[in-house]
Amino acid sequence: MPISTLIHVTATYSNAVLVAVLSHVSDCTKKLDLPLPQPITTNQVARFNVNPTKGEVGGGLWLTNGWWFVFQSGCVGGFRSPDNWFTQQDIEGVERFHGKDNMTTNQAIEMARSGFAKLGYKIEDFKLDKQPIRVEGPYENKVVGHVPFCSITWEDCPDPKTPEELANSSIIRFDIDMQKKQFVGMSLIGRKFWRPNPVIGIVPMSESDYQNMQTNHLFLQSNAPPAPQ
Repeated sequence: MPISTLIHVTATYSNAVLVAVLSHVSDCTKKLDLPLPQPITTNQVARFNVNPTKGEVGGGLWLTNGWWFVFQSGCVGGFRSPDNWFTQQDIEGVERFHGKDNMTTNQAIEMARSGFAKLGYKIEDFKLDKQPIRVEGPYENKVVGHVPFCSITWEDCPDPKTPEELANSSIIRFDIDMQKKQFVGMSLIGRKFWRPNPVIGIVPMSESDYQNMQTNHLFLQSNAPPAPQ
């Protein structure tokens, strides 16, 4: 496996990537009707971790309201809401997940298929026209009561044995709040999702070249001849 080359991340480069990522995230949230203001601007960004790998324009984006998105390989590869039962890690405040089902599991599956298609993908290319391999939820919880959340997963070629099978393998997951009828999480994994990087107009320097330049600069400074009198 080739070793990835790291780039030297500057504020200018990070900001340019952020602007590009925000346009794709806004497009995704609009198509899936996520409960976020449009368009998403830098004022809504709490943190952005740019990907420091050469040839990869993207990173992880955290909004001030707790939503998280990842942009990689030319597409939004996933997101999660702060009110997602499946990613909740703190037991405090879990009472907010109590509710009732306002849709059936079959309707949630159709909602996932429809959302996937709205993102511009053909469901038959990823076998979403078949039944999902896994449906989790809704749940009855001793502390919360009824939890109206379900997670729906499809896998195309889940155990690839050849390079061709690997290239065509994918994992697609949608988490749905069945009371609000809203997406609260998504994960798209697989080479079939890869798209060209957005154009940002900046070619970053590799981290090794930057470090060499800094070292050479210090060396030249320390060995510079005395200034003429």
